[in-house]
Amino acid sequence: MSGIDQHDAVQHFWCPQLGQTINFGYCRQVQGGLPCTRVLTCFTPHFDVAAFIEEHYTPEERERFLAPAKGRVERVLDTLEKVRQDQQGEDK
Repeated sequence: MSGIDQHDAVQHFWCPQLGQTINFGYCRQVQGGLPCTRVLTCFTPHFDVAAFIEEHYTPEERERFLAPAKGRVERVLDTLEKVRQDQQGEDK
């Protein structure tokens, strides 16, 4: 394997978000086809993740998934806004 899936079987001992052992294949596509924001932190001890990201993702994609994650309050507010919009759509 030498494509984007070449490291998919590499496992990290503990995912801080899921609370379990996780493989790179999941982490590299968890955000709508883009990697988790923590992919560099978690997988750098296992292989050269920075080079992998540079090779397989555009600058725009890297900017999206390497941006700081939203805080808990911001995620809750986003969810509430989405529910509100969904309810308004059903009322029409």
